[in-house]
Amino acid sequence: MSRHFAFSVGAVLASSIALASCAPAPTLSPTSAPSVSPLSAEQARVAFEKIATASCDKAMAEGVVEQSEAADGFTLVMVPKDQAYQDFSAAYFEPTDKFELIWETDALSACGAAIQFAMAQDSGTDVDMAVSFDETDGTFSTEQDLGEFGVSKLKYEVAGDLLTTIEILESATPDKRTIRYGNLQEADWNILRTAVDRYLADK
Repeated sequence: MSRHFAFSVGAVLASSIALASCAPAPTLSPTSAPSVSPLSAEQARVAFEKIATASCDKAMAEGVVEQSEAADGFTLVMVPKDQAYQDFSAAYFEPTDKFELIWETDALSACGAAIQFAMAQDSGTDVDMAVSFDETDGTFSTEQDLGEFGVSKLKYEVAGDLLTTIEILESATPDKRTIRYGNLQEADWNILRTAVDRYLADK
């Protein structure tokens, strides 16, 4: 039997939710070098939630491929639900010929944070996630206490108001993943098909 692959970014903890105004737009310095205005913690949180939500929406609508820079070079693939293969839409691949299904959408970096925000909004609570913004490079960082699972520290790069990379910090196995939306190639589709075929063959 093949193992079922599933993991989650974190848990939603109860507290009150408060939304502030959207983040200010980037400005140009006198030397024409890109410069971004500093954001308060609340502004960073609101801006990050907006970007995270847009990223997950795009991933769900167009599909997404996430490539790890770790030594094992694993790949995550998710296709739009209406293009699912045998009713499955997400899978995991390692070059050691490991193909497994992904059962939780928040396993995808493009959707992990957005799902937490959406769940909190639906329940009228808040995500216990600290968000900061680094105006020197335009990155967002998040920190969450996951209890027995430790503290999660993540850093996100953004382009075109979408998440483009995620870096896992403060971990025994640090990693960085690139995120590509849409334009899935045959090799990407093959990861999903192979994972599904092997799973069904073992049932």
